[in-house]
Amino acid sequence: MLKRHLCLSLPGLVLLLPLLLGGCAIQRGEVLGRSPLGYADTAFIGVGQDEYFWIAPPASGKHGVPPASMQIPADGLWVREGWFIVEFQCFAPRDRAATNDPIIPETDDQKPIFIHAGHRYMLSCSPTKIGQIDLQDQGGT
Repeated sequence: MLKRHLCLSLPGLVLLLPLLLGGCAIQRGEVLGRSPLGYADTAFIGVGQDEYFWIAPPASGKHGVPPASMQIPADGLWVREGWFIVEFQCFAPRDRAATNDPIIPETDDQKPIFIHAGHRYMLSCSPTKIGQIDLQDQGGT
């Protein structure tokens, strides 16, 4: 009887295995460009004036090759919902006066961000902290 019970439950376990393992995967976003291309799960990302950001989905796994990043144009771009890696050049707080010979601190220049569908975001360098970014949700798209 026990043997029969195990045989009946084995196919069920095999069918559930992808669902159980799928819960550990992260939701990777996708860069679409200047148009939402008809997808329903999109968001728009803009950038602050004279600020430079590059965006890419994270690598597909621990040993995966990271996708090529794309510079976010001044007029913004569309993405699909999910996780992204943002690379930036925020070497001095925006509120600090410019200097002729700045000392560039060693800070991490990449941050993970999650973008939710149906929103409009603005990426900018932090006004007060070196090596930090602000991701402002500006409401619906």
